This record gives sequence, C-alpha cells and structure tokens, in this order.
Amino acid sequence: MKLFWTPASPFTRKVVVAARELGLWDEIEIAPTVWPLDWGYATVAFTEGLAEANPIARIPTLITDDGVAIGDSTLICQHLNENAKGISLIPNGHEKWRMWSLYAIADGLLEAQILMRAEMLRLEDIRSEGFLDKQRDRIARCFDHIEERANELEGPLDLAQITVGIACGYQDWRDWLDDFRPGHERLAQWYAAFAGRPAMRNTEPKETPAG
Repeated sequence: MKLFWTPASPFTRKVVVAARELGLWDEIEIAPTVWPLDWGYATVAFTEGLAEANPIARIPTLITDDGVAIGDSTLICQHLNENAKGISLIPNGHEKWRMWSLYAIADGLLEAQILMRAEMLRLEDIRSEGFLDKQRDRIARCFDHIEERANELEGPLDLAQITVGIACGYQDWRDWLDDFRPGHERLAQWYAAFAGRPAMRNTEPKETPAG
C-alpha cells in the first residue's frame, strides 16, 4: 500500500494511528507531500502522482495493493480494518452504529478545524471573521456533545476514540484554537491518558513542508 501523507493533516493522522493500532503500519509506503501556504484558497502544485491517483487531490489518499486509489480517510480506515488480522476498530452489531454516530461528530469537528486553518491562511484584510465564528461555534457544540457521551470513550479501542483523540490533539496544536478542556472535564481526563498511547505519541502533528 502507498499513502500520500502530510504530518499536519488530522485526517492523515487518523489513518496513520489506525494503521499503527491495527499492526499494518509497516506494510505502507509513505509518499510525503508538500503544500504551499496558499493551499486553502488557491490551486497549488501537487506532489507528483497525487492528482493523477485522486483528482480531488485530497490528503490522505491511499493506493491499495490492488491499485485502487481511496481518497477519503473514513474509507481508508475501513479498508485497513478489513485487512487487519485479529483486531478491529469497528464494533459489530448495534454498537457499530453508536460508534459511527460518535465518529461522525468527531470527524465533523476535524472538518471545522481544517476550514478554520484554510481561512486563517488568507490575508487578514480579506479573512472572514463571520466564517471563523461559524466554525468556532460548530467546534464548541461538538466538544459539548462529546463530553456528554464521554462514557462511550471507554472500553475497547475503536475508530471514534481515535478521531476524538486527534481532534483534541489538533485543538492543542493550533494556538488560534481554544483550549477544549474548560467545561469538558471527563473528556480532558480521558484524553490525558489516550494521548500517551504509542500510536498517538508517534504521530504528533508538525507543519507540512511548503516546497
């Protein structure tokens, strides 16, 4: 398998953490990408092979052993989960849908964080404060919801837990994002322990090279 990868993307981090937890990391060839800082509002020069494999040119994109390009982090995680042996990040039966429900909230939180990142890269005089406030409101609602469901973060590791943990980590990493901990004591306590997992420590975000 081949993964177009960046150290800054929380969606990429989700895939990498899942691969590590599933014991598949050593089976993946990494293709590092570069992104000029105007990526949020302009077409940039893509890393060789990315747009050819996935015309959306989205990170992450995984090329499977069969040559299929998967350009969505949720689908990539499902593919990895199906190819893992003896472990699954997706529960069976009724619990599967409870997990996907929480996952969708956490994944939408990641989306709001990245939309804010793209807007923050625009020149300050053309930046939309209304748009940024809209994403802050969504992020706050999502963290409130996750706090209410913090008991679901306990138990066997699943994809929702990974995505919540990555959202918390991204919130910490970007200094223009608020601390999620006030008012979310159960989530904060859970994350303090979850962030210590080797797969999380080994994938802490860094800026993507611009060229």
